[in-house]
Amino acid sequence: MRYRIHFDAELPADALRLFLLTEYGVATEAVYVGRIEDRAVDDPRPAAMLTPPDEDEGFGWILTGDTELATATGLRERDLAVTLARAFGVRALVDDGGVHPDRWVLVSADGSSGRVLTDPDAAADGDLRIVHALEPISGEPQLAVVPPPDWARDC
Repeated sequence: MRYRIHFDAELPADALRLFLLTEYGVATEAVYVGRIEDRAVDDPRPAAMLTPPDEDEGFGWILTGDTELATATGLRERDLAVTLARAFGVRALVDDGGVHPDRWVLVSADGSSGRVLTDPDAAADGDLRIVHALEPISGEPQLAVVPPPDWARDC
Protein backbone atom coordinates (compact mmCIF):
# COMPACT_ATOMS: atom_id res chain seq x y z
CA MET A 1 0.00 0.00 0.00
CA ARG A 2 1.42 3.37 -1.01
CA TYR A 3 -0.85 5.61 1.03
CA ARG A 4 -2.21 5.34 4.55
CA ILE A 5 -3.16 8.83 5.69
CA HIS A 6 -5.02 9.35 8.97
CA PHE A 7 -7.28 12.40 9.32
CA ASP A 8 -8.57 13.99 12.49
CA ALA A 9 -11.96 14.77 10.95
CA GLU A 10 -14.21 13.46 8.22
CA LEU A 11 -13.49 14.25 4.61
CA PRO A 12 -17.01 14.40 3.10
CA ALA A 13 -17.34 11.54 0.64
CA ASP A 14 -18.81 13.50 -2.26
CA ALA A 15 -16.33 16.36 -1.83
CA LEU A 16 -13.37 13.93 -1.69
CA ARG A 17 -14.56 12.10 -4.79
CA LEU A 18 -15.02 15.38 -6.67
CA PHE A 19 -11.60 16.63 -5.54
CA LEU A 20 -9.82 13.46 -6.67
CA LEU A 21 -11.70 13.57 -9.99
CA THR A 22 -11.01 17.21 -10.81
CA GLU A 23 -7.44 17.33 -9.53
CA TYR A 24 -6.17 13.89 -10.54
CA GLY A 25 -8.71 12.29 -12.86
CA VAL A 26 -9.64 9.51 -10.41
CA ALA A 27 -13.13 8.31 -11.33
CA THR A 28 -15.68 8.91 -8.58
CA GLU A 29 -16.73 5.26 -8.59
CA ALA A 30 -13.08 4.31 -7.95
CA VAL A 31 -13.19 5.95 -4.50
CA TYR A 32 -14.86 3.70 -1.94
CA VAL A 33 -16.09 5.26 1.29
CA GLY A 34 -16.93 2.83 4.07
CA ARG A 35 -15.59 -0.20 5.84
CA ILE A 36 -13.80 -2.88 3.88
CA GLU A 37 -15.99 -5.59 5.39
CA ASP A 38 -19.05 -3.82 3.93
CA ARG A 39 -17.74 -4.05 0.35
CA ALA A 40 -19.07 -6.84 -1.82
CA VAL A 41 -16.42 -9.41 -2.64
CA ASP A 42 -16.99 -9.02 -6.37
CA ASP A 43 -16.87 -5.19 -6.35
CA PRO A 44 -14.08 -3.75 -8.51
CA ARG A 45 -10.92 -2.86 -6.63
CA PRO A 46 -11.05 0.84 -5.70
CA ALA A 47 -8.21 3.26 -6.41
CA ALA A 48 -8.73 4.77 -2.96
CA MET A 49 -10.64 3.89 0.19
CA LEU A 50 -11.77 6.28 2.90
CA THR A 51 -12.62 4.37 6.04
CA PRO A 52 -14.47 5.96 8.96
CA PRO A 53 -13.32 5.36 12.55
CA ASP A 54 -14.83 2.58 14.67
CA GLU A 55 -15.78 5.05 17.37
CA ASP A 56 -14.55 8.47 18.43
CA GLU A 57 -10.91 7.75 17.64
CA GLY A 58 -8.37 10.49 17.17
CA PHE A 59 -7.21 10.57 13.56
CA GLY A 60 -9.65 7.75 12.87
CA TRP A 61 -10.55 8.60 9.26
CA ILE A 62 -8.10 6.71 7.04
CA LEU A 63 -7.44 7.18 3.34
CA THR A 64 -5.65 4.26 1.74
CA GLY A 65 -4.53 3.82 -1.82
CA ASP A 66 -2.06 1.88 -3.87
CA THR A 67 -0.33 2.13 -7.23
CA GLU A 68 -3.36 3.40 -9.15
CA LEU A 69 -3.80 6.39 -6.81
CA ALA A 70 -0.04 7.05 -6.76
CA THR A 71 0.09 7.05 -10.55
CA ALA A 72 -2.90 9.38 -10.78
CA THR A 73 -1.61 11.90 -8.23
CA GLY A 74 2.11 11.64 -8.88
CA LEU A 75 2.57 12.53 -5.19
CA ARG A 76 4.34 10.95 -2.28
CA GLU A 77 2.21 10.12 0.76
CA ARG A 78 3.22 13.20 2.73
CA ASP A 79 2.59 15.50 -0.25
CA LEU A 80 -0.88 14.07 -0.79
CA ALA A 81 -1.57 14.53 2.94
CA VAL A 82 -0.53 18.19 2.68
CA THR A 83 -2.74 18.72 -0.37
CA LEU A 84 -5.78 17.13 1.26
CA ALA A 85 -5.22 18.82 4.65
CA ARG A 86 -5.18 22.22 2.96
CA ALA A 87 -8.13 21.48 0.69
CA PHE A 88 -10.37 20.15 3.47
CA GLY A 89 -9.08 22.12 6.47
CA VAL A 90 -8.18 19.03 8.46
CA ARG A 91 -5.06 17.68 10.12
CA ALA A 92 -3.40 14.47 8.97
CA LEU A 93 -0.90 11.95 10.29
CA VAL A 94 1.45 9.93 8.09
CA ASP A 95 4.19 7.49 8.95
CA ASP A 96 7.52 9.24 9.46
CA GLY A 97 9.43 6.36 7.83
CA GLY A 98 11.44 5.65 10.98
CA VAL A 99 11.69 2.59 13.18
CA HIS A 100 9.67 4.02 16.08
CA PRO A 101 5.97 3.11 15.74
CA ASP A 102 4.88 6.07 17.89
CA ARG A 103 6.56 8.74 15.75
CA TRP A 104 4.49 10.28 12.98
CA VAL A 105 4.46 13.35 10.78
CA LEU A 106 1.61 15.70 11.63
CA VAL A 107 0.33 17.78 8.73
CA SER A 108 -1.54 20.85 9.92
CA ALA A 109 -4.59 22.26 8.13
CA ASP A 110 -2.35 25.00 6.72
CA GLY A 111 0.02 22.41 5.20
CA SER A 112 2.88 22.89 7.66
CA SER A 113 4.24 19.67 9.10
CA GLY A 114 6.61 18.15 11.60
CA ARG A 115 7.30 15.02 13.57
CA VAL A 116 5.16 14.18 16.61
CA LEU A 117 4.99 11.50 19.27
CA THR A 118 1.74 9.59 19.82
CA ASP A 119 0.51 7.82 22.95
CA PRO A 120 1.49 4.13 22.60
CA ASP A 121 -1.26 2.92 24.96
CA ALA A 122 -3.99 4.69 23.00
CA ALA A 123 -2.45 3.52 19.72
CA ALA A 124 -2.73 -0.08 20.90
CA ASP A 125 -6.49 0.52 20.91
CA GLY A 126 -6.39 2.08 17.43
CA ASP A 127 -6.57 5.67 18.69
CA LEU A 128 -3.78 8.00 17.53
CA ARG A 129 -3.40 10.71 20.17
CA ILE A 130 -0.59 13.21 19.93
CA VAL A 131 1.47 13.56 23.11
CA HIS A 132 3.73 16.36 21.86
CA ALA A 133 5.68 17.57 18.87
CA LEU A 134 9.30 16.59 18.38
CA GLU A 135 9.94 19.80 16.46
CA PRO A 136 8.08 23.09 16.00
CA ILE A 137 5.14 23.06 13.57
CA SER A 138 4.08 26.55 12.50
CA GLY A 139 0.41 25.60 12.09
CA GLU A 140 0.29 24.00 15.53
CA PRO A 141 1.61 26.68 17.94
CA GLN A 142 -0.43 25.22 20.82
CA LEU A 143 1.40 21.89 20.58
CA ALA A 144 4.18 21.50 23.14
CA VAL A 145 7.58 20.73 21.62
CA VAL A 146 9.81 18.18 23.32
CA PRO A 147 12.77 17.27 21.11
CA PRO A 148 13.95 13.67 21.26
CA PRO A 149 17.21 13.00 23.10
CA ASP A 150 20.33 13.24 20.94
CA TRP A 151 20.82 9.48 20.83
CA ALA A 152 17.31 8.98 19.37
CA ARG A 153 17.19 11.76 16.80
CA ASP A 154 18.00 9.74 13.69
CA CYS A 155 16.43 6.44 14.67
